[in-house]
Amino acid sequence: MFSRNKNYVINLILIILTVLFFNGCFLFPYGSLYVTSNPSGAKVFLNGADTGKITPALIDNIFQGSHTILLTLDNPAMSKTEIVVVEQGQTSSVNIELLAEAKYRALLVGIDKYKEPGIMNLIAPPFDVDRIHQVFEKARFGDRKASFSVINSLVGAQATRSDIFEGIASTFSQASSEDVSCFYYSGHGWVKDGKSTILPHDAKNFDDSLDISVEELAAVLGNIPGTKIVIMDACYSGGFIGKELYFRGIADSEDLQRFNANVIDTFASYDLSGLESVKGNLATQGFQVIVSATGNQQCFETINPHPIDGNPYGYFSKFLCEGCGYNRFNFPYPADLNRDRKVTINEIYQYICTEISQTHVKQDAQVYPLNSSFVFIEY
Repeated sequence: MFSRNKNYVINLILIILTVLFFNGCFLFPYGSLYVTSNPSGAKVFLNGADTGKITPALIDNIFQGSHTILLTLDNPAMSKTEIVVVEQGQTSSVNIELLAEAKYRALLVGIDKYKEPGIMNLIAPPFDVDRIHQVFEKARFGDRKASFSVINSLVGAQATRSDIFEGIASTFSQASSEDVSCFYYSGHGWVKDGKSTILPHDAKNFDDSLDISVEELAAVLGNIPGTKIVIMDACYSGGFIGKELYFRGIADSEDLQRFNANVIDTFASYDLSGLESVKGNLATQGFQVIVSATGNQQCFETINPHPIDGNPYGYFSKFLCEGCGYNRFNFPYPADLNRDRKVTINEIYQYICTEISQTHVKQDAQVYPLNSSFVFIEY
């Protein structure tokens, strides 16, 4: 009789322990999580692992404590990451509003050869375009590690006035308010009668009718939804052989100063709503601008071989690319000061200024806006 009662008690205890175990209330402090989203139908990732579930979803047997939930939706492309806390023996609930994902596009223009013999040719722009193309190809943004969807290039004779405008239209035609559109130019700049222009391949020597004014460029880019990043290694890059103003692409220091100031002021005037976004990589409307010099300075290129690829380079573009990972793309990336695998506009601007100051070249970049935390490159 005693033995039978003893077995009964033992079996009862085992049953109770089993129930407690599977309910996460004994030894292993488990809980559950109920995840919903707007819109629904999103894939659910828990601490980086695919749960195989879509929202709304109940996930059982989660260890108590903080966890990272990532939701992704393919059509339309949306995602969101949140930190959730799971309590032992309880079902926690979280509703996540998905955000549209930014798409990244770029048009890169580098003009070394000019149609008219009176405009001096340059050396570095095609190689600088190739380097920044590689930087953009390596970039990966956000939780889903999104890459650039479009990277187009116009080099040398491809970059006529009409080609550049058509390239802008075609490259950024699908941009929306969440997207980021990057325009890079390396070539000659010019100032005449207070008007700053960049020189397309078919520019004329004594006639600026085919030039692209900074105001024209700002206007056409300003019509593109989302954030526009404008990088200009212009300002007569490599063209300073003399001071004679009749050479296109050469100007004195006063004109150079006016060119840079006009570029920054013009793009700033088209920034209608400010650029600091609380959404991280998701863009707001406006401009981020970096140009290659300021004050009484000149911009330079060199035929000296780049340490990575052995080709000529412009100093500004060299440090722009190297700061963003053109160090054979090995982490840490030089401009990434806080080692978060993100290079902000301010970080790359500070890096360019610091590195150029350590060379024999007297050249400082300018930036708009100052102290921008907008993410330029991410890996």
